[in-house]
Amino acid sequence: YDLSITYDFYTRTPRLWLQGDGENGELLTKEEMYQDIMGDYTDKTVTMEEHPKINQQQLSIHPCNHAKVMKRIIDTILSNGGHPKVEQSLFVFLKFIAARMPISQL
Repeated sequence: YDLSITYDFYTRTPRLWLQGDGENGELLTKEEMYQDIMGDYTDKTVTMEEHPKINQQQLSIHPCNHAKVMKRIIDTILSNGGHPKVEQSLFVFLKFIAARMPISQL
């Protein structure tokens, strides 16, 4: 899978996009990619949409709850005596996504 990240101006958070390649190098179809997603996420949290920068349909992980989750992570860091830095926000976000990625074969 290729991963790209755009900024979602509506939710003011990063938005993740995924495109899978098959063994022969051809792009996976929507149905093939949906096979790699846990059923609870298909067409709910993860949908097929037009990528805003590439003229191509890709899987999109909806950013609607990303801001709330990031706030919770930052609050946890602060409550444990840490000092979160703005320049670490993308790293923290990617770590959060990696731990919960609904794709089984990344």
